Amino acid sequence: MNGSEHAVAELAADPKSLDCVDGSTNSAFLQRLSEWIQCFCVVTFDLEMGQSMEMVCPEQVGLTEQDKSTICYLAFPDSNAGILGDSQFHFRCHLEGDIRTNSRSQSSIDSYNCQCAPSLQTDQGIFFGYVYFRQIKDRNVRRGYFQKSVVLIARLPFLNVYREILRLVAPEFFDNGRKALDFACKEIDRWAAVRVGNPLSLPLFGHNLCCTIPSLLDGALPGASYPSNLSALPSSTNIPITSIHDFDFIKSFQGFLAHLHVFWELMLCNESLAVIAPTPTACSEFVQCLVWIVWPLKFATDYRPFFTIHDGDFKDYTTKSQAPPRIILGVTNPFFVKTLQHWPHIVKIGDNTDTVDVKESPKVKQPGKLNSSVDLKQGLYSEYKSFLEKDKVLIKRLLKGIQSKRPVEAQSSLIKKYYYELTRSFMIPLERYVSTLMPLLRDISPFKSPPTLRDFDFDEFLDTIAVAGPSLTSGTKGDWAGLYMSFLKSENFHHWFAMKKREINNKLKLVHLQALAEADMEMWMAGKSELELIDLILKTRNCVQAVRMVGETVPTEAIAKLKRSIGKIVDKLPSDLKDLVRNGSLIL
Repeated sequence: MNGSEHAVAELAADPKSLDCVDGSTNSAFLQRLSEWIQCFCVVTFDLEMGQSMEMVCPEQVGLTEQDKSTICYLAFPDSNAGILGDSQFHFRCHLEGDIRTNSRSQSSIDSYNCQCAPSLQTDQGIFFGYVYFRQIKDRNVRRGYFQKSVVLIARLPFLNVYREILRLVAPEFFDNGRKALDFACKEIDRWAAVRVGNPLSLPLFGHNLCCTIPSLLDGALPGASYPSNLSALPSSTNIPITSIHDFDFIKSFQGFLAHLHVFWELMLCNESLAVIAPTPTACSEFVQCLVWIVWPLKFATDYRPFFTIHDGDFKDYTTKSQAPPRIILGVTNPFFVKTLQHWPHIVKIGDNTDTVDVKESPKVKQPGKLNSSVDLKQGLYSEYKSFLEKDKVLIKRLLKGIQSKRPVEAQSSLIKKYYYELTRSFMIPLERYVSTLMPLLRDISPFKSPPTLRDFDFDEFLDTIAVAGPSLTSGTKGDWAGLYMSFLKSENFHHWFAMKKREINNKLKLVHLQALAEADMEMWMAGKSELELIDLILKTRNCVQAVRMVGETVPTEAIAKLKRSIGKIVDKLPSDLKDLVRNGSLIL
C-alpha cells in the first residue's frame, strides 16, 4: 500500500476526523487552512449549462456566484485542441467574495510579503487558480467524453508547490470522491505557518513536499534547498521542489531564442503583450516565464496566464477604440487572433518547439489581414525596436545545447542567469543613484522631524548613465539611456521606487530615534517651556510607535536611554503635569 492509499485508508477508518471540515468547528478550521489555500473546487461539464461547479471544499469559503462562474470558465481549455488524458495549467484572477482570512492568517501573509522576494509578494484581491484537468473517452457520457477539473485556489504564487499538491490530490479525488479533498484539507490545516527562508516539509497523502520560500535577500532566481533532516523517512516519500515558482525557461523560449532580449525589454517596461498558444498549459507557462524574467524586480502590472472570451474584462481588452491596457494575456481561443490585432506585441506559439532562425527579426504584424491562427506562424509579431543588442554568444551556447541534448535544467539555468545578470546590471545604477538621495547622517537632528528621501530626479539620474551605467557590469551593447527613459515611465519603476522610498524612510526613522536616544537631554531642556517639554515626550512616544508599526525593532539599549531621558524631563515638570503625563500613558 503506497502513501496515498495509507492516507485514504486512515480517512475511511476514522470518519470523525472530518468533523473539523463539515461540522460546527469549520470556521476555526478555515482560519488555519487559509494561510496556504482558500479551497478546492471541482468543475464538471454539463451538456445544458456548460461548465458548472460540482463542489467546493470547504463549502463555507465565501465564493460568490460570480466567483464560481469565473473559476468555471477558467477551469477548462478555451480552444478546439483535442487534449486527452490529464493536464495542468494555472490562471490568475480577481475574486470578489469574502474569502475568509482571519487575523492570524492575514498577519502571516503580511509578514510573508515583508520578507519574501518582491516577485513573490501577494496582491490584494488577486488569486491563483491551479488546475488539474482530465478528459478521457467515456461511452457512458452522452458527449462521449469524461471532462472534469480539480482547481486549487490560493493567494500565493507557489506554482510548483501547488502543482505537486494537485498531482497527489486530484487522482485521489477521481478515485475516491470528495473524501479525498476533505482529507487533503485536514492535512494542509496541520502544516506549519508560511515561513520565508526556512526549509519546509509539508506532509500530504503519505508524502512530504520539501521546499524553501526565497527571502528578500535572495537576489538571484534561486534553486531552493530542501530539508535534510528527513533521513528517518523513506526517501520515496520526499518530493523535493527545487524552485517553488519557476518553470523550464528553455521549454517555453526554445523557439524564440532570437528574441530573448526583446522579451526582457517588453517586460521591464510593462508593455502590453498577448501570448496565443494551442493549449492552456503552454500559454500559462509562457506568460509566467515572461513575468519572472525581470526577477527580483516585481512585475507591477496585471497579467493573466490564461484568459478566456468569457472573462468580464474581455470587451475592455479587445476594443479597438482605445489602447490596450498594460497587461499580459495568455489565450488559446483562435478568436483572439482577430480581436487582438490592434495589440502592439503578439507572441504566437506553434504546435511544436522547433527553434526559429536566430537571424530572424521580430515579424512585423499586418493588422486586419490575419483571420485565424493558421495565418499566424510561430514567432513574435511586433514593430518594437529593441534598445539592446541580442547576446549572440548565449544563443550559440543554447543552440549547441539543443543539438547535444544538454539537460533542460542546464539550458534553463543559462537563460535565468542571463536575465538575472541583465536585470542586476540595469538596477545597480538606479540603486546607486537612490543612495545619493539619502540625507547625510550629520544632517539628522534629534530634536527635528525625521528626514526623508529626496525625490527622484529623472534628468539628474540620466546624466549619471554615461559614466556609471550598466556598461560597468554588463557586456551587452545598446542604447541603455533610451531603455532607462522608457523604464522610468513604467509601473515597474514606480512600484520599485515606492518600495525603496518606504524602506529607506523607515530606516531613517530608526536612525533618528537612535540619535534622539544619544542626545544630551539636559542641555536641550535648559530654558525650555513646560509645553515644549511635554511636546518632546509626545514626539518621542510617537516616533517609537511609528518605528514599531513598520516592523523595525528598536534596540533595547536605545529604549532604555529614551526612558531615562523622558524621566529627566518629567522630573522638571510641576507635580500636576507629572501626574498628567504618567496617567496619560505618555511614558514609553
